[in-house]
Amino acid sequence: MSDRVFRVEWVPGSDRLAGRCHCGARTEAEDPVVLWEWLLAHPDHPSGGSGAPPRPPMRLVPVPA
Repeated sequence: MSDRVFRVEWVPGSDRLAGRCHCGARTEAEDPVVLWEWLLAHPDHPSGGSGAPPRPPMRLVPVPA
C-alpha cells in the first residue's frame, strides 16, 4: 500500500472542491480537472501551504435571444 494519498472533498454549501496532497499542501477549486491537475503536479505545488491552482479561462456562453 502506498503512503501517497490524495483527498478531494466537497466543500458543503458551495460548488467548490477541497484537495489535499500527501505532502500536506491544500487548495480549493470549482473545476475538478483543475484540482486534480494541481494534485498530480506534486512536487510542483506549494508544499504544506495553501497555494491556489490557476483559474481556468472564462468560458462565454451565448444567451438565446
